[in-house]
Amino acid sequence: MRYTVKRISAVLLALLLFAPVVQAQPPPVEPWADRLSYGTALVNPTVAAIAAWRSPHRACKLGQLAISEAVGNVAVITLKHFIVSPRPCFGCTPDGEPSGHTMNSTIGFASSWRLGVGFTWSTAILRTTAHRHTPTQVLTGALLGIAAEGAGHLLRCGA
Repeated sequence: MRYTVKRISAVLLALLLFAPVVQAQPPPVEPWADRLSYGTALVNPTVAAIAAWRSPHRACKLGQLAISEAVGNVAVITLKHFIVSPRPCFGCTPDGEPSGHTMNSTIGFASSWRLGVGFTWSTAILRTTAHRHTPTQVLTGALLGIAAEGAGHLLRCGA
C-alpha cells in the first residue's frame, strides 16, 4: 500500500509540474469553424444589400450600408493596430482585438432582427470555436458592429 501511495504522489507531482507547460501551448485553429465563420459573417450584410437594392430608396439604403461598413472596418483596423491582444490559437498573428468577422456580421442586422442576431451569434461562437478569438474579442467586435450600424442610420432615408 505504501509503495502505491508513493507512486501516485510522484505521478500527481509530475502532473502538477508539467501541467502549466502543456496549458501554455495555445490550441491550433479549427479549420471547419474558421471556414464556416466566413460564410456566417457575410449573411447579414448580404441580406441588407438585397433589401437596399429592392427598396424604393435604393441609393440612400446602399449609402447607409456603405457608411456602416466603412465606419466598422476603419474602427476594427485602427483598434487592431493600437491594441495588442493575442489570439488564442497557435501561430496566429497577435491582432485579435476586436473580431472583424463578428463586427461585419452585425452590419445589416437591422433589416431582419431575428436573422441578424442569429448570424451574429453564430459568427461569434464559430470564431471562438475556431480558436481565432476570445469571448471578449468577439463581444467587442459585435459592439463595434452595432455602433457602426447606428452610424449608417444617421443618414436618413424616406419611409
